[in-house]
Amino acid sequence: MSQWNYRVIRKLVQGTEEVVYQIHEVYYSDDSAIDGWTESPVMPLGETEYELREDIRHFLEAFRLPILEEKKDNGKDILRETPYDSKINSGHYFEFMDRASIAVDYIYQFLGSHPLIKKEKQLKELYAKAESALSDLYQAAGQLEYDKTKNR
Repeated sequence: MSQWNYRVIRKLVQGTEEVVYQIHEVYYSDDSAIDGWTESPVMPLGETEYELREDIRHFLEAFRLPILEEKKDNGKDILRETPYDSKINSGHYFEFMDRASIAVDYIYQFLGSHPLIKKEKQLKELYAKAESALSDLYQAAGQLEYDKTKNR
């Protein structure tokens, strides 16, 4: 096993029709195929407050990946990605644009106006890229919303 990460796994509670979602450690082979996972869900853990916060951050990263579901294949437990089925409506575009705008304002207030940005050229250049990327994200969402509205 060459690497692992936290993943959200959808499970059917044995003997019921109840579905639960849990975080597990998932292990991958050298070719990035799922090689195994923890039988029991895991919980955030750290020997310091910082380590605990970082572990929680890694838990949150699991939500950006497709949800996995335990299945049987020839009697063997396997994990398969579940299809993403959330419906997108027009309000999602405006909500996304609003959040992107808030993110741009947030990084400006807390990073863009920091004294190190004025003093350290490398930080200033990286900050400018981050701010530009968030602005591009805002614009792209706006363009998608416009295109969807125009094609109705």
